[in-house]
Amino acid sequence: MGKRPTPKKRKAKSAGRRQHSIFLQKEVRRLRNIQNSPYGVPAEPKNKSGKALKGITRIKA
Repeated sequence: MGKRPTPKKRKAKSAGRRQHSIFLQKEVRRLRNIQNSPYGVPAEPKNKSGKALKGITRIKA
């Protein structure tokens, strides 16, 4: 017969919050770095005006 596995302790609520807060710190840092970078400008959507005109089905006079 094999050995029984050791019972694992429950993860504390504070550990989950800590993990999430660390994730948020990294995310904020990443977004700030992108924002401050000269190469990280958000891309402008292509054919923006064409899509807007395609959406118009009726012109009110």
